[in-house]
Amino acid sequence: MMTWQDIERELEQRKLPGLLTLADGRRVEDREDMLRRRQEIKEILCREFAGYSPAFPVTTEGTVCNRDENAYGGKAVREKIILSFRTPFNGFSFAFELFVPRAGTAQSGKVPVFVYLGFTQTPADGPGEEIIDNGFALAHISYQEVAPDKNDGFANGLGTFCSRNPYDSWGKLGMWAYGAGRVADYLCTRPDVDSGRMAVMGHSRLGKAALWCGALDERFSLTVSNNSGGGGAALFRGKTGERVANLAKEGSAHWFCGNFVNYANREEELPFDQHFLLALTAPRHLYVASASLDEWADPRSEFLACAAASGAFELWGVPGLILEEQAGTTMPEHPLHQGHIGYHMRQGTHHLGREDWKHIFEYRRLHGV
Repeated sequence: MMTWQDIERELEQRKLPGLLTLADGRRVEDREDMLRRRQEIKEILCREFAGYSPAFPVTTEGTVCNRDENAYGGKAVREKIILSFRTPFNGFSFAFELFVPRAGTAQSGKVPVFVYLGFTQTPADGPGEEIIDNGFALAHISYQEVAPDKNDGFANGLGTFCSRNPYDSWGKLGMWAYGAGRVADYLCTRPDVDSGRMAVMGHSRLGKAALWCGALDERFSLTVSNNSGGGGAALFRGKTGERVANLAKEGSAHWFCGNFVNYANREEELPFDQHFLLALTAPRHLYVASASLDEWADPRSEFLACAAASGAFELWGVPGLILEEQAGTTMPEHPLHQGHIGYHMRQGTHHLGREDWKHIFEYRRLHGV
């Protein structure tokens, strides 16, 4: 039977760094301490994991360049939008697509939205119509529009946005997350979008980026990662499959800051683990989805990270992961939807499919986020 006692015992064996211990060694006791600890965690993750994103002020504008009043057979309005943003030093633009359900807009005036970091030009990598049918708007970002997913010396896309160093400057995860944040800037100006119910979501490496976006940008009421694995929701200590040494290779080192890849084969020396990242979404809502045969991502380590992050939510006065004791299993057989951390494990391999979306829709409706 899966119990909290078993989970806590396994977490102790993994020897995680203390989430609720301040840098001066004191235990976090209240919300004031948690605010201080939150800032410490952000600094650690910026310095040693994803890098520092630009902090200077930015002005964002969106220009509709194409509009279809009858997308999905008349169910939605589709707009292709050129998003431009400027700082005192530089500017950048990229295109994304916004789909707003016609019926939802007529009934309530504003609809909740998914800001989805996608691998393809196809909305949400497939089930765009189902998102509309379930009453949500969709802002679909094709991630390569923001920064190309290759080791190009940061010479393209947002890589040219500001100067960088090889140690703690942002990697591509930070750039994709920053792009999603600028889309949120624009959505907050839309009269048909509920800016209080924006979810940022991604699958695989883009699940990692979504987690970083939701950690830094508190406007997102919900952060969703699907099969995000190492560098995403999964704990590194005790992890199987993808580890820092794999992420430090040519195909993915550019996702992170330079300091992170130095921890290859030295996970036990990391001054954080991924429960730090998950905890930054507290006291808002977080949803983590795994797949039973996704050994590279390691669903057990994704689930345990949710449990390890729960204490931060509780200090904010909200429940984290709420566990249902289930006989004969060490992983949840049914979605865990009651807390501010939601979780499900789908049977199968590394994939984002209709079953995953179904559970995420259910969670959003249950909590009104």
